[in-house]
Amino acid sequence: MALVCDPQSEMSMVYALAEATESLGAEYTILVMPTRGTARKNDLPPPIERALEAADCLIGLTGSCGAPTYSRAVKHLFDKKRLRAISMVMRSLENYTKGGALADYDALLVDGNRLAAIWREAEHIHITSPAGTNLSAPIGGEAVMVECGFATEPGQEAAFSDGEVSQMPRAGAAEGVVVVDGPIAHIGVPDTPITLRVTAGRVTSVEGGSPQATELKQIVQTIRDADNIAEIGIGLNPACRRNGDFEEEKKARGLVHVAIGDNIFYGGQVESPVHMDMVIYQPTVLLDDRTVVDAGSVQLD
Repeated sequence: MALVCDPQSEMSMVYALAEATESLGAEYTILVMPTRGTARKNDLPPPIERALEAADCLIGLTGSCGAPTYSRAVKHLFDKKRLRAISMVMRSLENYTKGGALADYDALLVDGNRLAAIWREAEHIHITSPAGTNLSAPIGGEAVMVECGFATEPGQEAAFSDGEVSQMPRAGAAEGVVVVDGPIAHIGVPDTPITLRVTAGRVTSVEGGSPQATELKQIVQTIRDADNIAEIGIGLNPACRRNGDFEEEKKARGLVHVAIGDNIFYGGQVESPVHMDMVIYQPTVLLDDRTVVDAGSVQLD
């Protein structure tokens, strides 16, 4: 077991997981990487990349970044069926112990598999919201990811807390408008909704008068491939709170998140220093002509 953390990690959870690993008769190694700023959020240090080649399980606990999840080296080990992982990155101790952490994960997995079965048959996704989101993309043939708390086989990845199904829209093909009125990774909750205009799978403008809009615009304009539409995810966890924490809210049942930046984890070829989830409230989602989320209510029957 490899436990990857950084100076911003909740070390009480790192040590608790180490103790639990040992109590089960397994061995662990705690690997500490540097804090990562915006320009290197997905980079693992080479010594940690090499160490993971000898591991069979990974738990990412970094507080400053998502590198244990989004690193190309980790994706390579997933694809080779040499590693399985739980992502606990960029989360507080409260996120590990309250809200979405207390869900019925067996039930979540059933719902996740049901939604994924519908999603895999679809060719097109369309997302709207009262705030003005109107985003469309072809999706046929792209991998659908079920993250509902279980990574029991090599090549699988889940998170904790957890509860979502997600997919990379076809690269270079998403069109429309994303209006973000929920929390954004690394930035927080915008004072007012932020509008992103999307053409050919890329963000062409970021509009809004808040400090958060200014920060997001700078990231999109200055960080390599941060303008890429990388992921669309639907939350399924009924225990998640609306508390302004993007890791909690993006898993909340009936909320949608759209991510920009790196899409390597989802099977794409766009490698960016960032992968930033942005939460959308009261979404409606159509997979082809089937409504799977209606104004924030999940529809699986």
